[in-house]
Amino acid sequence: MKRFACLIALALWSSALAAQTYPGKPIRVIVAFSAGGGTDLVARAVGQKMSEHWGQPVVVENRVGAGGMIGADLVAKAPPDGYTLLVCSPAEIAVNHHVYPKVPYDPERDFAPISLITVTPLVIAAYPGLPVKDIRELVALAKTKPGTLGFATPGTASTQHLTGEMLMAAAGIELVHIPYKGAGQSIPDVMGGQVPLGIYGILTISQQAKAGKLKALAVTTPKRSPAAPEWPTLAESGFPGFDTSLWFGMLAPAATPKDIVDKLHAEVVRILKLQDVAARIASQGGDVVGNSPAEFAAFIAAESAKYAKIIRQAGVKLD
Repeated sequence: MKRFACLIALALWSSALAAQTYPGKPIRVIVAFSAGGGTDLVARAVGQKMSEHWGQPVVVENRVGAGGMIGADLVAKAPPDGYTLLVCSPAEIAVNHHVYPKVPYDPERDFAPISLITVTPLVIAAYPGLPVKDIRELVALAKTKPGTLGFATPGTASTQHLTGEMLMAAAGIELVHIPYKGAGQSIPDVMGGQVPLGIYGILTISQQAKAGKLKALAVTTPKRSPAAPEWPTLAESGFPGFDTSLWFGMLAPAATPKDIVDKLHAEVVRILKLQDVAARIASQGGDVVGNSPAEFAAFIAAESAKYAKIIRQAGVKLD
């Protein structure tokens, strides 16, 4: 019993010492998607400031594949010492385990949340010639033409796709999902009217919408976006409580010492208060968050439950 108590004391001492000296070597930040995307841009913005402040290299690595699962699994199985981190999105943390038959990690069990970094609204956009000016008119039109109006997304089970499924369920309408291999491929088809609707990240189509080449009907977050405050929310358009977004947060492997998680959290919050970082995130259409590890954990659980429900209702599956 005495030996066991000594071992516990030694472990606590070692953990405290590790936190005091952290970071003592380069940090890897894993991004599970390609360079240049939203996750990558957020990771590099935060990583650069971490490196400058701590005097240690912070290297962003893109480990792409399997809908984000390759990168996420690498971090889930990394040593829990704070030197391998994940900047995540909804796909690998709140969606994949509900649509794939096998996921090699548990999103809530295998990670230690650090902070939600930013939330980016989605936009429901229409072909300019579609005879609707807002969501209410879209719903009315869809009810006269069930199963004929298509909506483009970057792919099956993407946040954009699930947003469309949620809208159909909430409005009692039937649209046709048309998945593309990336958002950019569908924009010309929606602008040209081959597909009447598309769901996009706000930055993806803000230029086209403000130029009149696309018609922005609503954003999907509870509040209007500072990037386009003239665009109404779905909540304002007759769907109170509607809330979907692209979001990005930081995770460490589970069992990372609390002192190190707390140190990482404090650093992320410090970085997000920097004017140039906030401006950089805003330029991508994002709203800075910087919540606590407990709040981020609760957010992940709520997002997972929300998407699980609509995936089950809509019968969305991936092989």
